[in-house]
Amino acid sequence: MSSKMQTLFLTSLLAAFAAFTAFASAQVVDTEPRMITVVENQENVNLHCRIGRSTNLCLIQVPGFAQFSASPTEPSPVAGLKYFGEGYERGSCGVTIERVTADNSGNMTCTLLVGGKTVMGAIEIVVAFPPEQPFIEARSANLDQVVVDSKLTFDCEAARGNPAATISWFLDNEQIYEGVRPVEPEENFDEVSGKRFFTARSSLTRSIRAEDNGKRLTCQAEHMAYPKGASRTDLVLNVNFQPQALPDQTVYGLQLGRTATASLVINANPPPIVMWNIDGVDYHQGSENGRYAVAIPEALGNNRYNVTLTIAGLTLEDLSKMYTLRASNSFGVEEYRVMLRSQDEVINESSGVGIGEIVGLVLAVLIVLTAVALILVARATGRWCFRGASLNTDINPDSEAQITPHPHDDEIDEKLQPQDPAAHFVHEGDEKHPATNGKHENGKQTKTQQQPPTVPVVAGGKQENGKTESKTNTSV
Repeated sequence: MSSKMQTLFLTSLLAAFAAFTAFASAQVVDTEPRMITVVENQENVNLHCRIGRSTNLCLIQVPGFAQFSASPTEPSPVAGLKYFGEGYERGSCGVTIERVTADNSGNMTCTLLVGGKTVMGAIEIVVAFPPEQPFIEARSANLDQVVVDSKLTFDCEAARGNPAATISWFLDNEQIYEGVRPVEPEENFDEVSGKRFFTARSSLTRSIRAEDNGKRLTCQAEHMAYPKGASRTDLVLNVNFQPQALPDQTVYGLQLGRTATASLVINANPPPIVMWNIDGVDYHQGSENGRYAVAIPEALGNNRYNVTLTIAGLTLEDLSKMYTLRASNSFGVEEYRVMLRSQDEVINESSGVGIGEIVGLVLAVLIVLTAVALILVARATGRWCFRGASLNTDINPDSEAQITPHPHDDEIDEKLQPQDPAAHFVHEGDEKHPATNGKHENGKQTKTQQQPPTVPVVAGGKQENGKTESKTNTSV
């Protein structure tokens, strides 16, 4: 074969291949949608096939119906089905299902005739039907003996639905995310009905808390075929736990001399049995001993119990005692300390001032007052010398107060003699000197000798020129 012939052959082959490729690419059938999920008895469901060229024929095959030629101008020969589209000239071939049944589940096919060749498209129809109501099962656990802090795993299952349901967990209507593990749906086929169905499952692992008691654990399955879009099942948790701890309690506002009631609320399940210990003496619930009465715990709901102690004729001694409450059930024991405060007490714990601070303040005030009193007494009696202080001239002659002699008066006796009541002091610079009838000679002061104070005894004297003459007995 010559080279020209070979070239011509290859050119023709490439042209044919290109034409085939172009034709094949033009024969791709677009479907709207590619897959559809509907519920049983849903009405007027539209399925559409389209090709890029005009068509001369449109054959439709819907599961549960016979194949038929759908025409935009002719009535449909199959009841319940009719042509849907924009006409043959636009390559449009579709069908409307007036009412969907479970038998319509499967692939709808459309066959179009283009240029003497047929092309096909397909749309999957999923007829949804609701699964059974979901149910909860606890793994290896007795739900009547659930203990606080235990870890439980719950399984939820919604079986025989199409498609598979979506499962969510709730605790008192609050959705739970932690500990949730979805499981891949299990697919099954029912040969009798010819239906495919799925079983959805989900598990929840949770550490049980005391506050979970009495709450509602819910498994909710959502599915388009449910009448309300969802179905749910509930499980009420019964959590057993010992009485729960509380910080030390203080009861305020009690009145001395009157009946006082101390109470606190504790959480426990089952109900607690209580006993008060007062200075080493036990008082059991439901008993009355002397001035003390212990009531049976009062149920407040939601595993809360009010426990009270009644004291007749509250005394100051009662305020100094330590009160210990012991609460127990079959799952444990807990103790609580309670202190009592009367409304007459000045100390209020909320003020931030403690007993120690007040005692220290009182002692400080007493020390200051005592010091001031001692200084005043010492000053009044002259036991201490206060520099710069002025003395009263009307000093009792019998007083034991002493006057410091002037440092320049070397003629004065070492012992200070009692002074005349009429004597007074004068200042010289910073020094103090007794004023006398003496005279200063050569810078020295001459002291006039004074008589010691006497106690006059009038024995019939007479007064001349404002002076009284009398006979007296004197004593130093």
